[in-house]
Amino acid sequence: MHIKVLDSIVYEVLLSLSLYKRQTHLKYLAISKNWYEETKHKISIGLHNEITEFEDLHFEDLSVHLIQHCPYKNFHGYHLWLSELPLGEMFELLAPYVSEKRGMPNDLDSRRKKHLLILSKWYQEYFMDIEETISPILTHNIKCVDLTALNEHPFSEIEAISKGFNIKNLQISEVVLVPTWHFRPLSLIDIFNEKAVISYPCFMDVRDETLLITKALAEDKRLQLLSRIKEESKTFTELVQIMGMTKGNIHHHLLLLRSAGLLRLTPTRQEYYLYNFRHCRIKDLSDLLLNL
Repeated sequence: MHIKVLDSIVYEVLLSLSLYKRQTHLKYLAISKNWYEETKHKISIGLHNEITEFEDLHFEDLSVHLIQHCPYKNFHGYHLWLSELPLGEMFELLAPYVSEKRGMPNDLDSRRKKHLLILSKWYQEYFMDIEETISPILTHNIKCVDLTALNEHPFSEIEAISKGFNIKNLQISEVVLVPTWHFRPLSLIDIFNEKAVISYPCFMDVRDETLLITKALAEDKRLQLLSRIKEESKTFTELVQIMGMTKGNIHHHLLLLRSAGLLRLTPTRQEYYLYNFRHCRIKDLSDLLLNL
């Protein structure tokens, strides 16, 4: 299995745009709870409307593979490279990662132009002001990855870096790890045939990391959830049936446990997770408390 750590600010630009469009799990993230409203007032009405009216982010989801092949780490280099990339070559770069369920975008050249236009506006109106703050943090997190350990013990190291993703049984040949600032403390995984792209959260300070775990444990329902999965993995549907709670409540509690790194999440090809209690996190809490 080939493992790579992606070192490019472009992915963070793309992720922040996706977050604004999809507003995914905002209340569980370390960024300001008012981030969406604050950003909405920061960017122009025209850009906000363009993002809102954007039909889908299918090309953007696939563009991580283009970012990986781009020889430049900065946004302007990516913009120039992609704008000049021959259409046939772009098709060949994306082809291995499409499937029946997630096919090649229609009118590829048109989608590229739209992608570059809206991403460029987003970069200029939102991201440029925070780039000097975020870029060193991302670089530091990349440098802290122990490549030797990652190659010797790939699955356990990937689980540790991603705070819980167990990909041992996925039968994939390539993993791309990408640090993210906007989506802290959660991780994301996207599977493209035999390739997995895992966005892992940048380090949080000892106090914040400690609070994540202690707050997640300070609720009886979440303790009950952990007790149900401490010996055997369960699916979301099984947990809903066992706990007798609404799907929304289960989802909320799982996200809080996940953000604290207390869950081992095993993705499946059927697009659901198996949840298991990540026992080693209790040792992490002990170490964090000693370092407060």
